[in-house]
Amino acid sequence: MPNKYNVRAEKITTESSDSKSFIFTPIDNEEGLYDYLPGQFFMLEAKITRPESIVYDKESKQMIPSGPDVEVVEKKAYSVVSSPTQKGQIELMIKSEQGVFAPYLLDQFHEGDTCTLIGPTGKFMKEIFEQNSKFIACWSAGSGIPSTLSLMQYCLDNQLGTKVVAFDSNKTLDDIIYHDKIKEMVSKSEHFKAVFTATRQPLDQLPKSTSDVIYESGRFWTGENTLSKHTDNRGFFDKLLGKKTNWLEYFNTICGSSSFINGKGRDKAGKMAKLGEGVEDHLLKFECNPSNIDKDQYYLQ
Repeated sequence: MPNKYNVRAEKITTESSDSKSFIFTPIDNEEGLYDYLPGQFFMLEAKITRPESIVYDKESKQMIPSGPDVEVVEKKAYSVVSSPTQKGQIELMIKSEQGVFAPYLLDQFHEGDTCTLIGPTGKFMKEIFEQNSKFIACWSAGSGIPSTLSLMQYCLDNQLGTKVVAFDSNKTLDDIIYHDKIKEMVSKSEHFKAVFTATRQPLDQLPKSTSDVIYESGRFWTGENTLSKHTDNRGFFDKLLGKKTNWLEYFNTICGSSSFINGKGRDKAGKMAKLGEGVEDHLLKFECNPSNIDKDQYYLQ
């Protein structure tokens, strides 16, 4: 059974207009708290005040609150941002997506406040360590970035020499969560690379790309094999490996909404349907081995 830990918020940092990072430290027992691997998560349990009833409206696609405010204890799963090598703290990132918990927690929770973490648990990224993967492509959208950062820090601290390419998709530059932290991580290792794409911002409004931090406009996989473009014979890894790298050598982790992963979402009638193609679809189209794909869906589009 997952353990419960009483923790205190030592530091809360605004990461974007609708997200904050939380650094928690244990108040009492911490035995087993750091026995996790990148990709795993904790349930965050906290007391909040919210309207008595919150119901999803299919037409407006919004959560509609009603009734008097009530004090409740809610919990939700959040992937760990920090690495288990960073003893003494657990970092989580919370985005104010629609729901009965996050919007209220972000508004009401402050530094010094306490809550409970339950875990760790989860199997996302587990195969990376079971297979001892040396080439990893981490695909994320919005708040799907935490596991990528945990993995990169873990590789750095353990001097693994693992090649990691972080592909991160957001609407605009301002929506990138942990933008500076990702760039800082890349700067610490010649084995890392980051590729950012802004789906609703033109290229001339984005920073100039460098050899290891790339900026693009639009969606990944638009008429090309994005993974091959940023790994095969591009010079980035050739010097390190002494050989040409084939994109099929990469293990792919995908974390984001259902539409980002596999193009599935709710149609106008509110039913689940295939609305487009996601990262997984494109990888399979280019004959990536399904055993080299791992997914973590954090909400239904």
